[in-house]
Amino acid sequence: MSDPEAASSSEEEILRKQLKPNPTVEQVIDAVRIHFYSGSQSVDLQLIKELDSYDDRNLWITVDGTNYLAKVHNGVESRDLIQYLQDNNGIGASNDKEEYRKSAIHLQHSIMTHLNESGISTNHPQMTSAAIPMPYAVVSLPVHSKEDSPTPLVLRLLGWVPGRPMSSCKMIPIESLADAGMFLGKLGIAFQSLPNADTLEAAKRYHQWDGKNTVDVKDFVRYITDDTRQSIVESVIDAFQTKILDGQQKTAPFEKSLIHADFNDANFLLDDNYCVSGVIDFGDSVESWTILDLSIAMAYAMLNAYGKHGRMLSAASAMLRGYHSVRPLPEHERAHLPLLIACRLSCSATLGAYSYAQNPGNEYLLLHAKPAWTALELIWGTDPVRRASIQHNTRELFDRACSKCDVDEKTGVVDCSDLTFPDPSIPDPLAGSRSSGTK
Repeated sequence: MSDPEAASSSEEEILRKQLKPNPTVEQVIDAVRIHFYSGSQSVDLQLIKELDSYDDRNLWITVDGTNYLAKVHNGVESRDLIQYLQDNNGIGASNDKEEYRKSAIHLQHSIMTHLNESGISTNHPQMTSAAIPMPYAVVSLPVHSKEDSPTPLVLRLLGWVPGRPMSSCKMIPIESLADAGMFLGKLGIAFQSLPNADTLEAAKRYHQWDGKNTVDVKDFVRYITDDTRQSIVESVIDAFQTKILDGQQKTAPFEKSLIHADFNDANFLLDDNYCVSGVIDFGDSVESWTILDLSIAMAYAMLNAYGKHGRMLSAASAMLRGYHSVRPLPEHERAHLPLLIACRLSCSATLGAYSYAQNPGNEYLLLHAKPAWTALELIWGTDPVRRASIQHNTRELFDRACSKCDVDEKTGVVDCSDLTFPDPSIPDPLAGSRSSGTK
């Protein structure tokens, strides 16, 4: 593996599935009442909807009519925090009562607090009603593995973020993707001013989904049941090793910073005008290559309601245009975007196959699987000659996306008319006119 810490990466991913929270709705609501409202029966707690989650348990609830998110963390992240706590009140187990700041959950808390103070809408952590208020409680709850149930898990109550996830929209305009790119650029700039970032040790942790650990995805390739798809992922991993780790990172290393690391259409919200109004879910946030925030966002743009219907490259280009207008990307980094996008698609499809093998029937785990394979076949595939050709054209397209960014002064809408076109696999009845030009 590429990193000594990665030796246990497979074990951690397996443990995440074993320790995925499996409490009843009543158990979660009772825990919220006890830990955040001193057990008061006069507080009206109601379930609105259970939300999809990869490894956690998320409930949309109301407290006396106000919306909140009740989040139960998986056992891996919970143990990461609990090891620093002596009791449920959050008193440090060591002489240093700030030890809990080393945990990944506290990193998320710090990010959300800072972004709210910086004018970026995200969840606002609520404090417990304990003698020493803390932004999380520890509760013993069932998990997916019966042998490990019950397990101490971390419970948080988070303020609700207005808007609707882009993933809930059946149709979206391409301009919304450019707006999302601009928002991501601003989010990255806000990350740079996070207070006491050097004390947040969890930002430097190993994470399987961190793009710089792409080589370690090979541990899960065997869970892909199709031989052709296996070969595609293996080819992507080989190219990453050769061109990125053995090449770019030894000559001109990518810039590093704290990143969101999962800017997909389920994690940012739209207002009534289809503009991005907020961002959620910092569970994957780490210090990594800055470009990965963009390549991840572009990869998932290819899979959303606009991109997956034959407009994948157009969607990725719009995301890039918006981001580049706020946070310009160096040309030597931009050249690697096609490969880095393929890396994220490979990671998502492969770990999705593994997760589904551990929990058959959980269709959420396959949410991005089908379009992800379609996207991989489009930009990578199995034919090296075709791959080289489409990547050359894709890089030219990405250069075009970065060459201009016309924004309507009244509406703030980014013009993407020159990026609106079908993927190569879609017949273009106007191809002749496009090549010959019109007068």
